[in-house]
Amino acid sequence: MEKLNSISQSAHVFGKIGNFNTIGDETYIDDNAVIGNCCNIGDCVKIGKNVIIGNNVSIGNGICILPDSIIGNNVTIKEGVILGKNNIIHDNCVLRGNTSIGDNNEFLPGCIIGFWPKDIADHHYEGKLIIGNDNFFGENTIINVGEDSRFGDETKIGNKVYSMDKVTINHNDRIAVGNPIPDSQRAFMTIISSGVSLAGHVEVEKGANLGMQAVVHQFCGIGAGAMIGMNANVSKNVPPFAEVIGNKVVDYNRRPLVENLGFDTFEEEYLELVGDMIKTACKAGEPQEALDKLQKYKGCGYWYDKAQAVIASFIKNIQNGRELMKFEK
Repeated sequence: MEKLNSISQSAHVFGKIGNFNTIGDETYIDDNAVIGNCCNIGDCVKIGKNVIIGNNVSIGNGICILPDSIIGNNVTIKEGVILGKNNIIHDNCVLRGNTSIGDNNEFLPGCIIGFWPKDIADHHYEGKLIIGNDNFFGENTIINVGEDSRFGDETKIGNKVYSMDKVTINHNDRIAVGNPIPDSQRAFMTIISSGVSLAGHVEVEKGANLGMQAVVHQFCGIGAGAMIGMNANVSKNVPPFAEVIGNKVVDYNRRPLVENLGFDTFEEEYLELVGDMIKTACKAGEPQEALDKLQKYKGCGYWYDKAQAVIASFIKNIQNGRELMKFEK
């Protein structure tokens, strides 16, 4: 049976292609690539080795799909998107905008990536979206590009983020960037659970863990290794290693201290010292007071100094006018 494909004379098609496809000018398809049926592939597209593309896929002009990537059915990748290698994009995803995606990322079905900022004051300007490497995004995740602001115009997601289903990451958010936890051994350093909603200009540092249905107000910062409980309402800055229930810091998060900073699980008296640092910071009236009070924890030992440095760096760098969340047992 005739395949009934429409292939430009200037295209270079060496791979295996199905039926009823349209392939534009100067497009190159490697001999190890596989293309399904009813796909619309634009001009100057490059499809590398071992790339698998499903059915009813639309790929805009100038897109380069590097080797070993898998594109599911009914996926749309619009002009302007940059893709790294070995990405998996499942069925019914849409990628658009000034979006750059690194290597080894996976997007489960229904993800909407790179749409304009959801800000009624500025709904015409579209900035950038930068996604790093080794990230996982669950079903129906929404990630918006940045808006123009005094903080820049990009939304940025670093590396090793495990984001579950129905998560909203809004314009100018910064996830898993900035202050790292030293010596991390975890496969995914930053976890965003199902149904989490992040307003614009939120910063989530590496190693934080956000529970299901947590809501984070715009311009809030969540420090490295912090644990945010399910259904939390975060409207103030959360210092590193803090544990939040509702809208209060209730304790410190032992897990990243044990796994990432090398504390022995049984050294409770030493872990409590880090807990005291967090409580001290949260009880301060303003950032400089918190920094001054944290000075007394310097010189307590190698691991404690590292923890103190992470907390102090967070307080110093989060200059957004919001107070630290208060400690309340």
